[in-house]
Amino acid sequence: MSSTAAPPPPPPPSDGSVQLFSFEGCPYAQRSRMALIEKGIEATLIEIDLFNRPDWFRAVSPYGKVPLLRHAGGTVYESGIINQYLDEAFPGPALMPSTPLGRAHARIWMDYCETRFLPAANAVVAHGGDEARRQAAVAAFSEVLRFLDREALGQLTTDGPYFFGARPGLVDIHYSPFFERFGTYRELGGAEWPADCERLRRWFGAMQERPSYRATARPTEYHLEARRQMMARRRAVAPAA
Repeated sequence: MSSTAAPPPPPPPSDGSVQLFSFEGCPYAQRSRMALIEKGIEATLIEIDLFNRPDWFRAVSPYGKVPLLRHAGGTVYESGIINQYLDEAFPGPALMPSTPLGRAHARIWMDYCETRFLPAANAVVAHGGDEARRQAAVAAFSEVLRFLDREALGQLTTDGPYFFGARPGLVDIHYSPFFERFGTYRELGGAEWPADCERLRRWFGAMQERPSYRATARPTEYHLEARRQMMARRRAVAPAA
């Protein structure tokens, strides 16, 4: 009986070009696709189905995750680190502030996304049908949004509409894919934009006009269906009670 050998991984680029391993439905990979567009960097996108990873991918990605970047003989992973690498390694519009203090502030707000915003957003859709838990999560998420509006957009820039002024940067890219998914927070958890978050609304409206957003964004129904498929796959592999 003959067997078909599994296809090998794509060879690493040898001519200074860029490879990005991505997954269309992944907001973290979307961050890096947006950064490539904002910097004007040509790259080869290699799509990885995170629900059916090829066997060779573990040899390429130490965590088995996307995004992952290969360039100049090296490998870089984690979206925030990839994007800072792209900004430093390539010409084009700077995506980080020009001063050490400004860059420190940018990293503070990217950290806030990971440690405050995303846990609050995830809690909105992970209430498990418990109404009291859902209401508490929505209230906490609203306060996170108000904090962003007041302490970030209200303090870092006087003209906007982006976090650091008239041009978008890595902080804007860091948050944008998750605000694109706001419709899922509304549909699955009842989240709403606080009426007093006018700066945040203006910011997201500006982001929606960027070519990097338009090229990578997907509608709410796409994200809802992706979540339904993810939950179904998790149930299928969960051990029986």
